[in-house]
Amino acid sequence: MQRLRSIFIALLCLSLAQAAFSQRVGVVLSGGGAKGVAHVGLLKALEEHNIPIDYIAGTSMGAIIGGMYASGFSPDSIEKIVTSAEFQSWALGTIDEEYNFYFKQLPQNASWISLKFTVDSIWQHQLPTSLVSPVQMDFAGVQYLSAVNVASRENFDSLFIPFRCVAADIERKVPVVFRRGKIYPAIRASMTYPFVFRPIRIDGRLLFDGGIYNNFPVDVMIEDFNPDYIIGSVVAQNFQPPTEDNIRSHLENLLVFQTEYNISPESGILIRPDIPQVNVTDFSQSRSILDSGYVATLQVIAEIKERVSREVTTAERETKRKAFTDKKPPVVVDRIFLRGVNEAQMDYVYKILYERKPKPIEEIKVEYFKLLAEEHIELIVPTVEFNRNTGYYDLYLDITLDKNLVLQFGGNVSSSPVNTTFLEAQYRHLGFKAYTGVANAFIGRFYNSVYLMGRMGFPTTLPFFLQGSYTLNNFNFFQTNTLFFQDQTPAYLRINQNFLNLKAGFPARYTGKILIGATTGITRHSYYQTNQFARTDTTDRTNFTFFSPYVVFERSTLNRKQYAHQGTFLSIGGRFVTGLEQHTPGTTSPLFAGSRKKHDWWQIRAEYQNYFTRTQDIRLGLHSEIKLSNKSLFSNHTSSLLTAPAFDYVPETRGIFLPKYRANSFATLGLKGIYTFGRNADFRLEGYIFQPFREIRRGPDNVPYLGKALEKRYFLLSSSLVGNTPLGPASITLNYFHNYEVPFSISLNFGYLIFNQGPLH
Repeated sequence: MQRLRSIFIALLCLSLAQAAFSQRVGVVLSGGGAKGVAHVGLLKALEEHNIPIDYIAGTSMGAIIGGMYASGFSPDSIEKIVTSAEFQSWALGTIDEEYNFYFKQLPQNASWISLKFTVDSIWQHQLPTSLVSPVQMDFAGVQYLSAVNVASRENFDSLFIPFRCVAADIERKVPVVFRRGKIYPAIRASMTYPFVFRPIRIDGRLLFDGGIYNNFPVDVMIEDFNPDYIIGSVVAQNFQPPTEDNIRSHLENLLVFQTEYNISPESGILIRPDIPQVNVTDFSQSRSILDSGYVATLQVIAEIKERVSREVTTAERETKRKAFTDKKPPVVVDRIFLRGVNEAQMDYVYKILYERKPKPIEEIKVEYFKLLAEEHIELIVPTVEFNRNTGYYDLYLDITLDKNLVLQFGGNVSSSPVNTTFLEAQYRHLGFKAYTGVANAFIGRFYNSVYLMGRMGFPTTLPFFLQGSYTLNNFNFFQTNTLFFQDQTPAYLRINQNFLNLKAGFPARYTGKILIGATTGITRHSYYQTNQFARTDTTDRTNFTFFSPYVVFERSTLNRKQYAHQGTFLSIGGRFVTGLEQHTPGTTSPLFAGSRKKHDWWQIRAEYQNYFTRTQDIRLGLHSEIKLSNKSLFSNHTSSLLTAPAFDYVPETRGIFLPKYRANSFATLGLKGIYTFGRNADFRLEGYIFQPFREIRRGPDNVPYLGKALEKRYFLLSSSLVGNTPLGPASITLNYFHNYEVPFSISLNFGYLIFNQGPLH
């Protein structure tokens, strides 16, 4: 009996030990956009308390976090990624500052919207399929997850942790569960939220976010793995029922099926972190959201341990993780293959991607984003295949060329008389070289312009472009000077600029460019030299025919073309101007005879802007400029002012003739305080000092002369409330102009006060 009792106890202990040993735990992570960062906190808490994670499944953001964990990334390393500025840029589709490639960008214009066509199907315009560009995200997926496919042999059961994720096939109206294949495309399909991210095609099926049909794949976990215990993390909820006047609720309920966010108490536990509502792609609060997931998990750790007696120590887990990581060969690319381009285009692309074999994927990144900066290319989808014969990877780039015809519309709608309509057409062609043609027009009471440009890009070792342009600008200050009629400034001023510009452009690292060129043309100024004139009076006319070679260095990382609040701008340049002034007096002129005068001068200009982040909501900006010139005065005071460089940092000043803010040589310094509320609204307070070296003064008979050096200076204050809409900025602005009899102006604007560049800028 004693022996039988001992055998029974031994068998019972063995049975209990076997039961504990075989106790398997599955983790299920819901979708939920940026709120899904909370899943990282859950994984972190489970590891710290030695809770085993034997299987993992997720949808959308849950697929991203779960897929990274299954690929051997620790919770700490995932935390570093999802709380980084780089990850935020992936989610928003913005290009990192270091890959800006300013050299490739066309001049900023006043467009609100762009419509793209192909020339042979101009009436078949297609609306964009996504709001967020996937190029940053796709390259990161290839960079960080390609080696995982080799280590697992593209079998999700052979990952560090067996893994499943869910996507949606909206054509067949069914969920798609990924069990094999390349892990990044599966994750990419699972998180492709409709209209936000571009859909992805896998095995001939166009796939979207798995949350459409199954946002919490507990059923997949049970069907594929049948664990003993399930830990679920839910950061999502079903949409509210549709209402009659909310089109967004209509689309949400049409597209997305209701999900059961439940786990039976017998099967496991459901954790719902307390997380505020945030936008799908707003990862600005990632650290606090991650902490919420961590705290919510700690609150139920004791309950989990009551059901899960088995433990996995840190040493055991790290040994297993290292064994999997060691099977990942580093992503070193030996060959690059292109798809979607013809022979000539392939030659152009290969010259940009100049190969040095073999090359780590990180070193290809610079050339990759340089290629994406080409306006001729809309999208590149990278994939890699491991070549077991060579031990290196082959990189495949599926290139989608952009439409070759672009129509843009925009301008400015204002309470002041500077309303403009802007139209532009661009034509692009990519062959052995990159060709771009641009034609635009501004139409308005104050400003009219025509601009024609042709550019040819060369993909040499040091890439460069040659560009020729013709510009016709016409400014009519008669309608915009009503605030200043009490001053002695002539009320009727018209400026006509007609010029050709030829230049070559070269890159200066990633965010800069060097321009070398020459401008030739004629400027015509029509004006009365007094405010007292009749309809029968004729204007003075000053024509200046000129030739001007120049060289300019520019560097820019500004985040907006108007009302920027992030980044830097630096421009340093010099030019020589030679030309002939011809003055024809009108009936209001004190002079009776015309004159001709030769002018030669040099001009050096330096401008600098920088924006500093003080807190999440407050930014400070610095803006300064120096212009130095030995330019001589023109034949009269008015023409001397009209041909002098002007202060125009505040958009509203571009439509007003301000004689006190014009000088041949000057320095300015401006400070900006910007308070940001919401994602797209700013309150801006700006103050500037304008210091002319020698002010242009009016003498007897309107004869100009220069004042004493540094004798006077002027101030300008501006406050504005700006809302940055998808079309353009809407603003209300109050300006103060120092030393004017009517110093205040207020204006409401929607759009951009951006004009075609002048001849001697």
